[in-house]
Amino acid sequence: GGGGGGGGGGGGYPPQHQPYPGTMSMAVVHTDDAATKLSDRVRRRCFNCCTTDTSTWRRSNLSPGKVLCNKCGLFERTHSRPRPEQFPHKRGPL
Repeated sequence: GGGGGGGGGGGGYPPQHQPYPGTMSMAVVHTDDAATKLSDRVRRRCFNCCTTDTSTWRRSNLSPGKVLCNKCGLFERTHSRPRPEQFPHKRGPL
């Protein structure tokens, strides 16, 4: 004896056009607190320059419990002071 079966179906939807793709689809919270658990909704933010995009996150020594981006973390470690927001691309009195 033997048996058989089968069947199938399918359906397609027309592509839906969103006015702002990917915007506010999920509210993402950014935190500069090192103790905060990260998730798909919680992302890191640099305590110093507020960037959310960096190759690696570093813990702040000057502000314990805060996270810094790679650049701010390295600057702080090297100079023992926060990385300045304005950079000397404009010559002016220091």
